[in-house]
Amino acid sequence: MSEIKKVIVVGAGGYLNPVVISSLQSHGFSVSVLVRDTSNVVSPAGTTVYRTDYSESSLLLAFKGQDAVVNTITMPDFEVQKKMIDVAVLAGVKRFIPAEFGIDTSKEETVEIMTFLKMKPRIIQYLRSIQDKITWTGIITGPFFDWSLRQGFFSFNVPSRTAYIHQPGYHTHRFSWSNLANVAEAVAHVLFSKNFPIVDNRYVHVRSFNASQDEILESLVSATKRVDIARGQAEWKIVDVDLEEKVLEARNKLAQGDTGGLGYILSKAIYHTGGNYDEEGVVMNEHLGMKLEEGLDATVEREVARLLS
Repeated sequence: MSEIKKVIVVGAGGYLNPVVISSLQSHGFSVSVLVRDTSNVVSPAGTTVYRTDYSESSLLLAFKGQDAVVNTITMPDFEVQKKMIDVAVLAGVKRFIPAEFGIDTSKEETVEIMTFLKMKPRIIQYLRSIQDKITWTGIITGPFFDWSLRQGFFSFNVPSRTAYIHQPGYHTHRFSWSNLANVAEAVAHVLFSKNFPIVDNRYVHVRSFNASQDEILESLVSATKRVDIARGQAEWKIVDVDLEEKVLEARNKLAQGDTGGLGYILSKAIYHTGGNYDEEGVVMNEHLGMKLEEGLDATVEREVARLLS
């Protein structure tokens, strides 16, 4: 396959899309963006924006002349993503990167627990069936660490100094995390021609670091200590939670359209399927030529400063 130069990113808002666009541009790719025709998203600097109603004609107009399509929509509809793939083939696109970016959905046990992600392995199955027409790479990153801290998504609330510790015993389980910048770097690196032999038509696992709840809490306590002394802030409040009970509550909420408990379901899936990519021997950072990004403590320092500024 010839070199990839022109990349179109599906989506321009949200938390991942801008970082991916920036990373691709910094590595010299020509970047376009595909957004809904009803979107009021402002065109990212240096990009060409295409608008779509997801009709074949509008997708074909956007994909024509592109070398790769990167779908960064978090929870994509199966049929819509399948249509993107089919039109990408018609347009002569060389590489399709589906909307993976997160927990390892290559494992059946993951999808059995997180049933709302079942469309992800279905898309990979479809891509495998046509990989003689278009290549693909599924990027597995683990949960997004810096984003999770900002949102209080993974049982740590920095502003209130509250940690919800998963019991029984899950809090000692070390697993792989990625910062958003690491995810974006992975996207760029799988599009480098030198990496085609190791990324074509397969899952690629990357991570920033491995950490357990206990290790994250220790790092957070250390990072907030200086600020807390100056402000007279109380020490961290530790709340033990029964994970299975929280998962049941989260499933009931989800049935009502409330996604507030998704972090607990995600936690269960990780704990029950491993999630430490180094222990599993699948980490590709070094093979891809990615520079190891900041570790746990450096990331926590950065995000605490951001949250408490």
